Amino acid sequence: MAALKIGGAIITAVVLILTMSYWAAGRARPVLNAETRASLVKQGLAHSFIDLPGGTVHYRLEGPADGPLIVLIHGFSLPSFVWDDYFDPLTRAGFRVLAFDNYGRGFSDRPKGPYDADLTDNLLTELLDRLSVKKPVHLVGYSMGGAIATIFAARHPMQVASLTLIAPAGLGVGANRNMTLIKRPLIGDWIIRIFGLKIFHAAAAQEAKAAPNPAHFLTDFDRQMDYRGYGEALLSTMRHYPVTGSEQAYAEAGADPRPIMVIWGEADKTVPFTNAQTLMSLMPNAKLHSYPKVGHPIAYSEAPIVESLIEQFVESQIEAKPGANPPSLTVKTRAVEPAR
Repeated sequence: MAALKIGGAIITAVVLILTMSYWAAGRARPVLNAETRASLVKQGLAHSFIDLPGGTVHYRLEGPADGPLIVLIHGFSLPSFVWDDYFDPLTRAGFRVLAFDNYGRGFSDRPKGPYDADLTDNLLTELLDRLSVKKPVHLVGYSMGGAIATIFAARHPMQVASLTLIAPAGLGVGANRNMTLIKRPLIGDWIIRIFGLKIFHAAAAQEAKAAPNPAHFLTDFDRQMDYRGYGEALLSTMRHYPVTGSEQAYAEAGADPRPIMVIWGEADKTVPFTNAQTLMSLMPNAKLHSYPKVGHPIAYSEAPIVESLIEQFVESQIEAKPGANPPSLTVKTRAVEPAR
């Protein structure tokens, strides 16, 4: 009996320690609020903020007011700074450019969630409405942002003039054993709360190696983790967002006659390039540009190439006569055949 009592006391103590460490870790970082955001803007680290029904969203909008609007949508863990190198060339070309931080990322609010397709779709719908965007936009989505763009195009076909998908998720992602454990209730929450920021920093440090300025990239990435709720948002996304199984949305978006361009690195292990065959079968009118020896970071490791493709692609839609096919792009890239 004494041994049982001792064992019970030890278990109780362990549970108490784990609970207290979980609670303390959750309160170790400040929340994003109006004062914090004003300071970020003053330091030149943030751009503009807007209050939406789902929360406050950080966004950047530049370029001529009457220019065709290109909307840039980031992926799973990297916020909108991933598009920084795109603003100058695209706005100089006459485009209006919008990028924003999805909920839970960057300097946007971290609502409870769930972080599913409805949450991201509502954010984009409400943001365009509040910014009084009336004309169809040119959507560009990278990684999970590709799935966000595709689902938006499927649900709101009249609001999308063209789609550019860069290594898009939604049709499957690379195998990761750690994700299986992290997705489990309780244990996953504890791991993310206690070790999540170190895990995400380590992953970003690997991704940063492909950036033009790795140190600057990693500093920008880490800054969003200074505020409470980032890890929990990513965990909820892992559990609820359809990074696999979105074939129906791709088929619905692909059935529309709007122009679609796909850009992919053939060495991508995060969102495998083999998914391109499935995508091309679901979007038979898409134009695929692929690059050997380029991995998942293509949006920032090869930003000049990708930006140039986007610029040419969107210009081709504007210059095309109504009812005519857009002119071909004069770029030397490789393509894969649609799956049979």
